[in-house]
Amino acid sequence: MRTLVKTLALGIVVTDLIVGVGAAATLGVGTSGLSAGNAPVTSCGISSLTASRSVDNAGNVTQVTVSGIPDACAGETLAVTLMGTNVSAATTVTGSTATLSGFGTVSAANVNGYAFAVEGA
Repeated sequence: MRTLVKTLALGIVVTDLIVGVGAAATLGVGTSGLSAGNAPVTSCGISSLTASRSVDNAGNVTQVTVSGIPDACAGETLAVTLMGTNVSAATTVTGSTATLSGFGTVSAANVNGYAFAVEGA
């Protein structure tokens, strides 16, 4: 009985593998479906970014200024998330410093740090 179960399991695995390979073989390079390719990926060096925040009299974050933005990031979208609150804002990079606002009412006491993301245009 054990041998029969193992044989059936192996048959199912092999059948699934053949069906999967057959389905992948039907995808063409020119289709709108999944296909393989390559493209150069570059980084604009966001690891060097620093940030400082401005706080109003009520203790809320009014803006965050990010500095140390490399020239290679020009034209890309910079997003900053206030850690501990998951509130974020974004802007298009135009220089080595960017000022972001529009965080709503976020208490500066709840901000544990900053998370940066840069997305190409």
